Amino acid sequence: MPAQQRTVKISHTVERVCNEAYQHGLQNASLDKLVDIVTLSNQLDQGSKGNLIKNLYPASKVPDAIVVKAVGSLGHGQTKASYSTQAALLKWLVMVHDVLENQLMLSRFYSVLFNLLDTIAIRMELTRQAGNEPPLIGLMRVYKDYYPDVIVGNATLGRASVFKHPNREWRERLGEIQQQNLQRSQDSLGSEKQAFRVTRGDAKSSVVPAVQTSNAQESSTTLEEIEDVDTFIRKLEEIELPNQLISVIGDPLLQKLLRLKSSESTSRRIDNWLLAFFEDQLENQDLDSILEMLASIREYTHFTKVLPPACLAYLNSMLGSWDGITARDTILDLLSYLPIGPYDDLRRATFEAVEEALLDDGTVESKAALMIFYTSLLQHWTTSMLAQSPVPRTNTSTTSDLITHVNDLALTIMQCSPSILVASTVLNFYEAVADLITHPSLLPINRITAPPSELVYTLCFTSSLSTLSRLCNVLAHYKRAYEVAITPNAATSVPQVHSYTNQAVSHFNGFLMDICNCVWRSRAFNKTDPNASGSLIPETLNTALAKYVAGLDTAIKLPAIFGLSYSPALCLLSITHVREMEDSQEENIMARHAGPVTAASLKQLEKDGGLSLQYTDYRMGVLRYIEIRGGSGIGELMYNTMKHLMTARQNMT
Repeated sequence: MPAQQRTVKISHTVERVCNEAYQHGLQNASLDKLVDIVTLSNQLDQGSKGNLIKNLYPASKVPDAIVVKAVGSLGHGQTKASYSTQAALLKWLVMVHDVLENQLMLSRFYSVLFNLLDTIAIRMELTRQAGNEPPLIGLMRVYKDYYPDVIVGNATLGRASVFKHPNREWRERLGEIQQQNLQRSQDSLGSEKQAFRVTRGDAKSSVVPAVQTSNAQESSTTLEEIEDVDTFIRKLEEIELPNQLISVIGDPLLQKLLRLKSSESTSRRIDNWLLAFFEDQLENQDLDSILEMLASIREYTHFTKVLPPACLAYLNSMLGSWDGITARDTILDLLSYLPIGPYDDLRRATFEAVEEALLDDGTVESKAALMIFYTSLLQHWTTSMLAQSPVPRTNTSTTSDLITHVNDLALTIMQCSPSILVASTVLNFYEAVADLITHPSLLPINRITAPPSELVYTLCFTSSLSTLSRLCNVLAHYKRAYEVAITPNAATSVPQVHSYTNQAVSHFNGFLMDICNCVWRSRAFNKTDPNASGSLIPETLNTALAKYVAGLDTAIKLPAIFGLSYSPALCLLSITHVREMEDSQEENIMARHAGPVTAASLKQLEKDGGLSLQYTDYRMGVLRYIEIRGGSGIGELMYNTMKHLMTARQNMT
């Protein structure tokens, strides 16, 4: 319908649609509707239809149904689109050929498209009637090239390019739209789904070349063609390796491919490239490029769990001049993937230089960073040993030598700054040690090395429930490891290679006895019990503390001050447990406990009409109450150290 006959001005709407399509592309549903609008009979004018076809930018692959609609609109008849619309749609099909969901669709429609030509064209007379039209000349040249015996006369004379793209500017814009849409869709996917497409970023902004395959054969598949995990699996054996294997550093899909099809030669090619890169950058003194490469290798190493030898060689060469601050997280994270080897070699090549760089400024942050590094390194070694079958029996002393060394470091850090944050960093390391020594296949070949006594007691006397609970949990794991290690005919398929003296075991049992005396028995600093060391408190200090506490206007005594009811870490949860019990029986009690709870105060409470609660049940209830609220390590140590508590716990449940 001509514009002057319409009551609504449609041009503004068409313009908005075209602008939106040009900026962001069209999703399949919108593309399908617009193809209907330009092909089916309606009152939209020809100019608007032509404008819409020029802006049919698909945001993703064009589905087969839309191709069928476009081809089906071609031909003669009143219900068919106008010839100018058909010409524009044909041109559009050519321009979107590379982004068709199934490129075989047009091949299947070849006979249909060919028969849409004027029948005279089949007799090759159309060129005589129409003159030197480039499309017709191009078509004749195709026939002449593929069928030299066909006599076409002068039909191929004239100016025409057979494979010339109709509009390269339009195709470039389509590529930009599809790239933006792909990036948005990848951002919305989980990392596991994104990993089955090559990284399609701006390669110029990275020191790692992007994946590019130029030597593919007709029978092979390139990584760039892989879109999902199904295609990856189906065509795994056909996938051609890209030009530069170093692209694996920044591309998750290539990482998976090389993980499945790796060889010694591919690993050597990657390492040689890295060696050349680091040498070049050192000569050019391009620190930014080196740091960018190290960050990329870090992500790659997280996937492979193997530090490239070339990167390790570079790191060891630069540690002597490292300030301990530049790219600290990246460098330490990379070094945490050091392969296990003789401890003295590792100490000379890496550990001494790292510690000198980090400890030079004397800050707690640097010491904590060093603890984090050693924790990550021990975790990596643990998983590396578990991943090998059978478990390797070489370098069995390396882990215990490392733990012995870090024991001193951990004690120093806690003495410098006994904060909750630092305590957490230290406990992270000992939790990693506990994982190592309690694994059935690793315990026999890794010697148990107990933490320093001073460190244990520093962590024990804390106001943090988390710190106390984690310490108790670590000691409970150590206890189980000692029990397996010193028990004859231990249930393990790997023979023991380490023995433990009675003195060493008794020394560790002293930790357990002292903590149980403090928390459970209200006998803090007692030295008369077997193995008890009184938490290393000198007798003179013990006397002075007892005198000070006795001088306070309370009935409390020093041995009970670190028990469940009075401990700074436990007292709030202990009295809260009692308060909740009283709330549940509010209608049946006449009095409430003022706190803190003792055996004597519970007897008096019952006489006053309050709760009827035995002191043993109170302590068991507090342990369970603490356990429910995240402090399970305390109960874990109590139950494993005092066997009668386990029986009592089972009876309560």
